[in-house]
Amino acid sequence: MARVSEIMDEILRRSSLTQVSGRLLDFLKESGVSLDIELSEVDKSFVRDLANKLIDFGIESEKLKEVFKLLASRIKEFREDLIEEIEAKLKPVEIPANVRVGGFDEVVKEVSLEDAVMEARRCLACILPRCVEACPINFSVPAFLKLVANGRLDEAYKLGLRFTPLLGVCGRICIGYCEDACTFKRIGLKPISIRLIKRAIVENVDKIRLQPSPKQSKGIKVAVIGSGPAGLTAAYHLRLMGYSVTVFEESQEIGGMLAQAIPEYRLPRKVLEDEVKLLERIGVEFKTSTRIGDEIGIDDLFKMGFKAIFISTGAHKPRTLKIPGVELEGVHQALEFLKLVKSGKLRKLEGVVWVIGGGDVAIDSARTALRLGAREARVMYRRGRAEMPASDEGVERALEEGVKIDFLAMPIEILGRDGKVIGMRCIKMRLGEPGPDGRRRPIPIPGSEFEVEADHVILAIGQEPDLSWIKPGDGIKFTKRGLIEVDENYSTSRRGVFAGGDVIRGPSTFTHATLDGLKAAHAIHKFLQQDR
Repeated sequence: MARVSEIMDEILRRSSLTQVSGRLLDFLKESGVSLDIELSEVDKSFVRDLANKLIDFGIESEKLKEVFKLLASRIKEFREDLIEEIEAKLKPVEIPANVRVGGFDEVVKEVSLEDAVMEARRCLACILPRCVEACPINFSVPAFLKLVANGRLDEAYKLGLRFTPLLGVCGRICIGYCEDACTFKRIGLKPISIRLIKRAIVENVDKIRLQPSPKQSKGIKVAVIGSGPAGLTAAYHLRLMGYSVTVFEESQEIGGMLAQAIPEYRLPRKVLEDEVKLLERIGVEFKTSTRIGDEIGIDDLFKMGFKAIFISTGAHKPRTLKIPGVELEGVHQALEFLKLVKSGKLRKLEGVVWVIGGGDVAIDSARTALRLGAREARVMYRRGRAEMPASDEGVERALEEGVKIDFLAMPIEILGRDGKVIGMRCIKMRLGEPGPDGRRRPIPIPGSEFEVEADHVILAIGQEPDLSWIKPGDGIKFTKRGLIEVDENYSTSRRGVFAGGDVIRGPSTFTHATLDGLKAAHAIHKFLQQDR
């Protein structure tokens, strides 16, 4: 029977890695990977060690996948059971694309708990888990999956609560840093569906029975301004530490953008409401329809007895294009559009809809337009697909539903008649050298102008924090970008005032906001302990 060393030598010589085959085999031997075993003796731990060492060697992604595809085909001749063991087990039930565009029901209808447990058992338990390293909050993925794999669901849920109270939300809208880093994905297999496993656990445990208990009250009050993911996370952890926490929210709904703008088909309202109830049950107080900076300011909060304040008001102020025609009827700001739809105030949209932008908000807007009855929904993005910041999952589902995407183009004028949108004049773009953000600059191509028909134009080119409520006398400094300036402890220039989330980063992700809320809570705790 063939040994792994012989098969690897054969595979490397047949692949595009012929020139480095000798050096690579020597590297594997020196790294402690035993190639001197027969194919019938190969197990999951061997696959793990070999995969991680090949990744460490620096083989580019496509060549690495090529090697493992060839190796898997040979292993399957002797260990078909092993190949079956590491193949994806979780196949969620989804509403077909042609059906789901008729409404706002969640795309993934069901996640089987049994399949989720089987999926968790795929985990290779990498010694240096890339999934943890890639996750901004360093979520304990291997430990979580091991608990799920062993059927210890209550313990898995409680482990997740050490990081965030929003596990169900995380399982739906996190962009999946952990899955992108999964060793399986690096070698060409489907990554472990960590997010869907989280969702399955949340949906199958007794959340009330398992809710954590706060420490004994410290008699110290903390104010949180804004109830997005950063604010909710900070409030949750501070309450568990024993602080009396009050969250002030300008809107009538708790959750910030989670509640107001993310479409129901991605994040059902009930999922968020259930997780907000967890915070209410452990004693977090919420004051909605309360805009800080109007009748109540920063100074007033301190006078009310709050010993620390955490600002997490997000980035809700839309940016706009500075081109003719943006004032026409039929031009919408994406966030306002999504908020109107989610609140039920906008139920119908007809004609041809163009969405300008390339992020998740742009994709959400186009998918939403189709659900409102648009004849056609198109996205125009000035860069290429590789530069598009929207999640791959969101883009793929949008394309399945009939959204069309036009790359390397941008509008230079919105055309109108009688005050209403009738089309756009656009120009084609090419990509130049990378800019300060690392992405290649889009450059207009002279003479490439063209026109398109449009009944509605939705601008989704980004947003920024609205910090106009912070007064000069509040003593809070801003950066050159107009964000709140903080130090490494999330502390602002005003003693006792901290900030996190989009107000210090600009528009970011759910997970980074969660990170800020988590770290800021501990920083506030340290400050309050020292200040006693």
